[in-house]
Formats: sequence, structure tokens, C-alpha cells
Amino acid sequence: MSAGSLSSMIDIVFLLIIFFVVTASFDREQIDAEVALPTVDSAAIKSLPPQRLMVNVLTDGSVKLGFLHLPAEEVAYRLSGLMRSQEAGTDTVLIVSGDRDTPHRHISAVMNAAAQAGFSQVRINAEVKMEGK
Repeated sequence: MSAGSLSSMIDIVFLLIIFFVVTASFDREQIDAEVALPTVDSAAIKSLPPQRLMVNVLTDGSVKLGFLHLPAEEVAYRLSGLMRSQEAGTDTVLIVSGDRDTPHRHISAVMNAAAQAGFSQVRINAEVKMEGK
């Protein structure tokens, strides 16, 4: 193998590594760092569904839908728009990540908006306590 073909192969390997790092971290970026998830003692840990939409509910009631920051009163309109435009289908799972200090009325409002928009599968995100902590 010549030095020229080896350097091309190394370039391709590095490009693949960059691609996988960027795509693997995309889902984590949808879970807002400002949202401190509530903790639970135990839960059935499920893998992320292929069709999903992440909603982060902040303590003031505002919502981050993907990377879009919305006031609470626009959530129902946006979720309905996603269902109408077929960006989200009936098999799309809505994952609600509410901050542990968020009043329940804000999370309930998002869940009601999701039901009105036609989402039939809604999950609430939480952190599972590790043993001994």
C-alpha cells in the first residue's frame, strides 16, 4: 500500500468518526441542559423510538420544541401544525421532559395540547436514581 492511498483512507476514517459523533450527539442536544429532570427510584428503561419529538418544559411554563423556544400559549398550535404537515405521524412518540421544579399545570397543559393535536403516545422523561445514591 502506498503512502498516498493510506492518507486517503485515514481521511475517510476521520470523516466517518466526525459523522458518527455529530449524529450520535444530536438527540442529547434536544434534551435541554436547563431542564433538571425529576428522579425516580425505578423505571422500565425503554430505548428511544425511531419516530419521536422531544418537548422540554421549563420552570416558567415556556416550552422548547426541538430547538425552537415557544411561549406556553403557542404549544397547541405548533403541535397541531406538525401533525397536519405530516412531519409527525400517528406513530410519533412525544417525549415530555419537564424540569423537576416546573408546576404540574404547565406539564399538564403540554400533555393536553398533545392530545388535542392527535398524539396518541406520550412519555414523560425522568432520571433513574442509581443504587447507593
